[in-house]
Amino acid sequence: MSKLESELQRLYCLPGRAWSGTKSESENPQIDLITATGLVRCFVISIKNGAAWPQIATLYQGIQDEFELPAPAISISVEEGYQIWFSLAEPVTLQAAQNFMEGLCRKYLAETKTAKLKCRPGITDDLKSVPKVPAREKASDRWSAYIDPTMGSMFIEESWLEMTPSLDKQAGMLTGLKSIRPEDFDRVSSALQSQLETETIPPAKKAETVQQSPAKTILSTSGGFSNPRSFLLAVMNDPTANAEHRIQAAIALLPFFANDAEK
Repeated sequence: MSKLESELQRLYCLPGRAWSGTKSESENPQIDLITATGLVRCFVISIKNGAAWPQIATLYQGIQDEFELPAPAISISVEEGYQIWFSLAEPVTLQAAQNFMEGLCRKYLAETKTAKLKCRPGITDDLKSVPKVPAREKASDRWSAYIDPTMGSMFIEESWLEMTPSLDKQAGMLTGLKSIRPEDFDRVSSALQSQLETETIPPAKKAETVQQSPAKTILSTSGGFSNPRSFLLAVMNDPTANAEHRIQAAIALLPFFANDAEK
């Protein structure tokens, strides 16, 4: 097994699934993404839109800065455009992986047209696997390849390579990558779900929440007062004052009226 194949297996192949390799340069092998029991340990977001690179770069940096996740791999392809590869240390359910991808797309790729986005794995057969990278595209001499994220803007017009990439350099781009730990996946999944719930609260519900929030207590009593007793009387008799303030004013006035009664 070559160094590149070893890295591909470490990051993206299903547990217990050995990398099959390729028999010839013309083959375009697929990496299976779903186990027989419906578990996933690799998912890929593809954006067939070079102009979306700024958003892709924001996603790439955001998941590291905002969520403290390890950097994903980024590749280019004639058919797929830009691809962002996520590796999990432990498999999760297909639904959990899809929710995670949808949350990231909603947060970072909202301005990208849905038709340009493709999230793998999905429920259809064509989305249950992903073409291996690097590989030569069918009926052309163009190659897919992993790229240095800092060079991503160079492929806005042409998301491919015109020559065979160095397999050692491709392996080198994957060597330093790490898989997402289970606790980090759960943490970010919860954060993305919370954001979705906040965004989808109906307007009426939001208004109800505001109405139930503690109101600021503002005294409308105005004017000057010659002594504290006059002020407290004004508060107690002010119908626009907060009820709590009026009661407190009445309690504070009790000693004054008790003294008057004794006289």
